[in-house]
Amino acid sequence: MNLTLAEIAKLAGCELKGDENAKATGVCGLDEPKADAISYISNADKISLPESMNIAALIVPETLKGKEITFKGNLLYAKNPEWAFTLLMRYVDTTNKYITPSVSPRACVSAGAKIGKDVFIGANATIEEGAVIGDNTIIYPNVYIGRNVKIGNFCILYPNVTVREECEIRNRVIIQPGAVIGSDGFGYIFYNGKHEKIPQIGNVIICDDVEIGANTTIDRAKINHTVIGTNTKIDNLVQIGHNVKVGASTIIVSQVGVAGSTEIGNGVIIAGQVGVSGHIKVGDGAMLGPQTGIMSNVKPGEKLMGYPAMPYGEFMRVAVIMTKLPEVYKEFVSLKKKFKIF
Repeated sequence: MNLTLAEIAKLAGCELKGDENAKATGVCGLDEPKADAISYISNADKISLPESMNIAALIVPETLKGKEITFKGNLLYAKNPEWAFTLLMRYVDTTNKYITPSVSPRACVSAGAKIGKDVFIGANATIEEGAVIGDNTIIYPNVYIGRNVKIGNFCILYPNVTVREECEIRNRVIIQPGAVIGSDGFGYIFYNGKHEKIPQIGNVIICDDVEIGANTTIDRAKINHTVIGTNTKIDNLVQIGHNVKVGASTIIVSQVGVAGSTEIGNGVIIAGQVGVSGHIKVGDGAMLGPQTGIMSNVKPGEKLMGYPAMPYGEFMRVAVIMTKLPEVYKEFVSLKKKFKIF
């Protein structure tokens, strides 16, 4: 980045107060300020700023316009400072900008695969018979694409991703390293004294604008489809069981496990290490706190935490009581002795 503050204000949708000709060449955090970089604050009430900080400019909430603040340098007023800063980060992000469309001579691409325009396929990637790769998609080295897989436009599959046969990845999907899409669902029947495998003949459908974290696994359906809805974001090390349906714009944080045939609604937030039992429904807009155990249906908008799951407010009251248990127990033992009970 080598832009004037006037150019940055236009790019990030900000209003500038300061020297419009001043230059910035990057972004930085407040903990490591840089003289030629841009930083931001989302909430001025929670951050104490020095009067002089050696940065090119600071993005602040537009609610501070006309108010006196301690920082005296160049200011960029934004309705949402974090979003404005995100736009700048996208501008300077070079992760995939300089990849030239090409197919490595060391890639194994089946003659029956269909490769779109401006696609990159790295060394040791394997594209099986009948696979379709959309335009402007990036397939990093060591990726495996199974037979009849469909991958849309502008997708990025990082190294060591596996997408098994018949699965469908739609447009602008990002899959981080080591993720596995379409592994067999965990399905067995106990018959004649042993566990017999149930064939998993469905597939996985990943809708538009989904991101899937590193080493996450999404199992194929027993029949029909496992579905991840549009704009849903899944963190690293998540397990999604067979025939699960996840709605749009849901967030699933690291180390969550979702058992088979569960339905998760739109706009749900599932925090780290939550366990969700199979064959239940989680309603739209529900929020499940860290390490919550979900064993029954969750109503839309419900906020739960704990194991077993309980309303968030009740969980917090229980947590306060738990901290006082040693004191209560000590008093209880004293009363037993005093009144010679039990």
